Amino acid sequence: MEEANCPVCGPKAGVDSFLKAPLGKFQFYYVRCSGCGSVFLSPGLKPAELQSFYDEDYYGGEERKFRPGIETLRRLFAQARAHRTSRFFAKPGRILDVGCGQGTFLQSMQEHGWEGYGTELSPRSAARARRAGLSVSVGEIPTDAYPAASFDLITFWQVLEHLPDPAAVMGQVRRLLRSGGVMAVSTPNMESWQATVFGNKWFHLDAPRHLFLFSPRALEKIMAAHGFRLLKLSHFSWEQNPYGWLQSSLNCMGNSVDSLYTMIKDGSSTRNRRLSLAHRGKTCLVTAALLLPSVLLSVAESVLKRGATIEAFFVKD
Repeated sequence: MEEANCPVCGPKAGVDSFLKAPLGKFQFYYVRCSGCGSVFLSPGLKPAELQSFYDEDYYGGEERKFRPGIETLRRLFAQARAHRTSRFFAKPGRILDVGCGQGTFLQSMQEHGWEGYGTELSPRSAARARRAGLSVSVGEIPTDAYPAASFDLITFWQVLEHLPDPAAVMGQVRRLLRSGGVMAVSTPNMESWQATVFGNKWFHLDAPRHLFLFSPRALEKIMAAHGFRLLKLSHFSWEQNPYGWLQSSLNCMGNSVDSLYTMIKDGSSTRNRRLSLAHRGKTCLVTAALLLPSVLLSVAESVLKRGATIEAFFVKD
């Protein structure tokens, strides 16, 4: 393990202890930057240590990540996201979706006429995307594979928080994006109600995989430092925020961590098979009772600009 620095303010910024996040036999610690309010894992993990927390169960089954009904819902969310994103452009162009998973969003963008490319760290997820006919490379952004100004749009959907060096990646994005191109980001919001209420039980904390968690102010600051100007920022997400209330509440009730999330993943995962029938029944009953309150709270938090995740669009000036 090694000490981490704020990706926005750098090593000279002061930090304060923020929270401890236990996970099984492990203890992880997050600190908050006194300059911008970003929260990050410190000490950080070495690449090999971090990789051990991205096992096969994390990526779901061989053929899909989630159960069929959930995959259908995810496709609908991806189509809505593609529609929102396309409105920033007069005509389709070239897109690079970083951390594209099995390519659901990329497929939706291709349906809007875009020429799509993706990157994905998981060979299993990348294989799913390729079976769907998508052009997806395994690994980080392959900067050598593309000349400068190759893309009109680069997207990071729930990816930025996983990156060991977000600032370095923003430099790569600036090179690959054409002038006037757009970068889209969705990421957990450390100034959200959910982060405040649930602390280390918050679903979107996801220790230790989430290395950096930004406030809206910090996100805008790191983007501005790399020549990106904010176009739009939203605090509401049907895809992420109601589920955040739901799963975080279950986590506080003594359930095993993220048990509902495990249940909705493809049934071939090891952890899924270990859940007892009684546990599944209890989780389903509580989920039904909490569903409407979770939606209402998500609407309220977004109106007051305290959404659990934020979606932001930036333009390269």
